[in-house]
Amino acid sequence: MSVGFRKSLFGFNCDDVTAYVEKTHRDYSQREIELKEQIEDLKSEINSTKALLASTSAEKAEAEAKLKVFTDKCEDMERLSKNIGKLYLVAKSNAKTVMDEAEKSAEISRREAQKNIASIMSAHRSLSGVKEDIVNTSAKFAKDIDSLGKSLYEARDRIERHEAAVVNSEEDYRELIKVLSNE
Repeated sequence: MSVGFRKSLFGFNCDDVTAYVEKTHRDYSQREIELKEQIEDLKSEINSTKALLASTSAEKAEAEAKLKVFTDKCEDMERLSKNIGKLYLVAKSNAKTVMDEAEKSAEISRREAQKNIASIMSAHRSLSGVKEDIVNTSAKFAKDIDSLGKSLYEARDRIERHEAAVVNSEEDYRELIKVLSNE
């Protein structure tokens, strides 16, 4: 590698070699300082990156914990949704069964009510007939009682007249006996 040293009697010029070595030493010293600064910058950057990595790891762990909580909740919601769906289907089936049974019971009740109404109407007609018979019988009974009362009244009047006649006849008979006994 030729640097451009001047030649001298015994080889290269000492001043050139010394100047070269000093220059190289300065360049390398300067380069060493720059590299040390770069190393310090990189160390600082590594420390920042480590801190960022630690912070990011903590955030990642926190995010994973939250994700697990959300995943668990999502699974719980999925199970709950399935259970609600099953309950809905069971409730719907039960409601249909209840409605069908209610319709059957309502039809049976309607038929029984119609039978009861028919029985009531028949009983009403019978009771109307009985009422009419009772009213007629009562009227006849009242008429018979009135007639009996009238007969009893007339019999009492006749008895009182006969008694009065008997009393008059007794008096007449006593008088007649007195008249005949005095003769």
